[in-house]
This record gives sequence, C-alpha cells and structure tokens, in this order.
Amino acid sequence: MIGETRRPGRPRDARADEAILEAAATVLAQCGPAGFTVDAVAARAGVGKATIYRRWASRAELLLETAKQAALDLKDPDTGSVRADLVFVLSALAVKLRLTDVGRLMPALMAEAAINPEMSRTLAAFVAERRQLTLDVATRGIERGELPADTDPSLLIDLVAGPIFYRTLVARQPVEPEDVEQMVDAALGAVESGAVRRRAQADPA
Repeated sequence: MIGETRRPGRPRDARADEAILEAAATVLAQCGPAGFTVDAVAARAGVGKATIYRRWASRAELLLETAKQAALDLKDPDTGSVRADLVFVLSALAVKLRLTDVGRLMPALMAEAAINPEMSRTLAAFVAERRQLTLDVATRGIERGELPADTDPSLLIDLVAGPIFYRTLVARQPVEPEDVEQMVDAALGAVESGAVRRRAQADPA
C-alpha cells in the first residue's frame, strides 16, 4: 500500500527470547557476572551474536535483564497503613536479597557497575524502577495524612531501606522481620521529629 512503512527484518520470536534468557541464566549461574559474555550466551543458546544484539543493545542490558528474571519484583500491599506497607515491602526485600539469585548476584553487579559506566547506568535504571514502589507507599502516606505534608519520600526510603542493603550486601548479616520493624519505626520516628522534610528550594539569583 502506498505510504505504508514497514520495519526492516523479521518480527521478534518470543521463543528465541526465552531460549536466550534461559541460556543467559545458565551462563550467569556458572560463570558469574565477570564471566558473562555475549559469546558464551550465544553458544549456549545456539544463536548468533547478531540475534542477541537485535534484542539487547549491549552485554550490560542482557546481564541485567537476566538478573531481573530471578524476580526481585515486589508487590504493593496497599493495606491503608504506611507503616504496615513499609514493613511488608521491606521484609520481602530483605528475604529476596538473601535468598534469590539476583539478590546473591547483586554484590557482583554493583562491583561491575563501579568500573563499567554502561553497567552503572543500566543498574541505576533497574534500581530506580524497583524503588518506585516504596516511593509510592510513602507518597500515599502523605496523601492520607499519616505523614506530614513536607515529608521527603525519597529521604524516608533511604533511611529505611539503606540499613537493609548495608546489612545484607556489605555486612553479610541476616535481616530478621523484627529488624525491619525496628528500622521502619526508627525512620517514621525521624519523620515525626521533623528530620525528614523536603529541602527548601533556593531562590534563583
């Protein structure tokens, strides 16, 4: 038809996507992030590298997509209580960081991101996507009047999630459910004291 445009090449095959990701998961499990290469994944999946690069623009994108398949996704409970929601989400986070494949691989992913700008950008996008859930929980708490209107949701999440990441990924210590409750209560106490307010915007010169 005149004026109709067609995208070049054949449509993506979902079965090929699945086969590549399965192969990538095997390579990641056997070799870790340092040994994770597109060549190794292509050989394992029985496809050419060009097939992979048509789907993922870089090794870093494929690596993170593979890690995402290990399900660090968290569910929004929306219980009507900001405290209950935070305890639920962060307890699930603590379990997933300790017990899932992506949680166990996170230190290596972070180490590579420290020296690989491309991986740093990709990992930052991954973290931001998952951080949004807890930001939504905090924002709902403000909208319902459970938290002061000038509460900084981002700072609140840093205060409550930071200790979980530190204890799990740096100190290599377990985070128990009662620990999460203490962390949430401490962060909410800081909110009540007025220490978690949004910064005033400086007036333009």
